[in-house]
Amino acid sequence: MAESSKLVIAYWPMQGSAHPARLLLAYHKIDFEDKYYSDKKDWFENDKKTLKMDLPNVPYLRDGDFILTESSAMLHYAAVKTGNKELLGKTDVDAAKITQLYGFSGDIQAALLGLVVDKEYEKNRDTYLAEKIAPFLDKLSKYLGEKEFPIGYLTWADFKVFFILDVLQRMNPEFLAKWPNLEKYHERINNDNIKTYRKSENYPRFLSNSPAVTYTGEEK
Repeated sequence: MAESSKLVIAYWPMQGSAHPARLLLAYHKIDFEDKYYSDKKDWFENDKKTLKMDLPNVPYLRDGDFILTESSAMLHYAAVKTGNKELLGKTDVDAAKITQLYGFSGDIQAALLGLVVDKEYEKNRDTYLAEKIAPFLDKLSKYLGEKEFPIGYLTWADFKVFFILDVLQRMNPEFLAKWPNLEKYHERINNDNIKTYRKSENYPRFLSNSPAVTYTGEEK
């Protein structure tokens, strides 16, 4: 077996696609370690070649000798590790709806990418959010309605949605405030365990540190 039974999430030193799984684990107070490849050679020239994984990539989640890549699979597996089966869906229909919600959140994320890399981010931010992102939030807000969670209870996909709403709130708190039920939904997931994780020494503060982005999304 591996040296430690603690879960490991490995990625570049940023939030990115690894962050929903981190947030889910933190929410449920599941002990895990953040491993960062600050020097990309450590990944490309070493671990990518030597670690036993089906589809070598970062981010990856390591559980003993088992290594899993692809962010959606990592998020799903993190939910399994909590022992709370409801996170995976109470019924087959709910499980399908959870995957639907995850896919929808991916559409928002893809739309946001155009703003994150915009060389005139500050100038174009508010117009871009209003034209490109607001229609998604209108749909999500209508779907959520007066429920606490879109599916009706907390699921693994909520942590991807939460992460996106968190980024939007960093960009412009007044924008998210236009949808009070989404704002409350975000607050509901941002529990004390996540807040403690955010204050931890090894917490990744930047959404992205890629040279391709203009908006780094640093948490203050």
